[in-house]
Amino acid sequence: MSDPDLTCENCEYGPLESFIDQPDHQLKHCPNCNLFQKGVLESNDVYEGDYHNCYSSRKRSKEITASIRLASTTRDLLTDRPHMLDIGCSVGATVKAAENLGWNATGVDISQGAIDFCRTQGLNCHKIDGTDLPFEDDTFDLVANWHVIEHVTDVRETLAEWRRVLKPGGAMILETPDSTCWKARRLGAKYKKFWPPEHLYTFDQANLSSILQTVGFELLPSRLIGKATALPVHLTLYALAYRGLRAAYRKLGVCKSLEICCRKPLETATQRAAA
Repeated sequence: MSDPDLTCENCEYGPLESFIDQPDHQLKHCPNCNLFQKGVLESNDVYEGDYHNCYSSRKRSKEITASIRLASTTRDLLTDRPHMLDIGCSVGATVKAAENLGWNATGVDISQGAIDFCRTQGLNCHKIDGTDLPFEDDTFDLVANWHVIEHVTDVRETLAEWRRVLKPGGAMILETPDSTCWKARRLGAKYKKFWPPEHLYTFDQANLSSILQTVGFELLPSRLIGKATALPVHLTLYALAYRGLRAAYRKLGVCKSLEICCRKPLETATQRAAA
């Protein structure tokens, strides 16, 4: 069933199709650009309690994975010791990984429990209540966010806020569930684990890239690894194997998530003079 009153947030196509229609779980689908959207916001309480247990139990392995992800962006940063913001920092694996690389690192999360845990680990992490970030414009060299953008109420507004705190030339790397993965396409709405109520969007590579460019980001090429010196030798070899396997999984359609790197373009002298 379609909804004649709703149009797509990416391509403005309408009407949208009703993909999930339950009292406590709504999701619309755009048949033109494949964006799943218009989910209903959950209370922040859903991210408290046991929500982060699976992350804390695998914190060390997540630190290694985060190091690999961060290292792939270092070729595109303006400095060898960047200041990174991790949005949705959870138990702090990415913040810790950045510190291990010798970076300055800050984390934010809407879960007070997650922030309390991070602070017991000595990490520079702060609680936020919504989209707005408590930082000045042009503060960070890198913004990282893993499986966060699908939870927000307004994707363009959120990405614009993340762009605001990036320095010109600063990079952003994000990962989110991929609606084109084989199992999600085969099972559709029956694949309940893939479509939890707290996911207000689900993207594919094309529609998320389109939204990022509309907001003002410049897409960067996908890389197996960035600077060879960003990681110790044993982790560099592991990174090449890990990312090569992930790339193969994506080509086969069995990888459940997509990753995009982009950056805030450098201002030209003409743009600075006009401002």
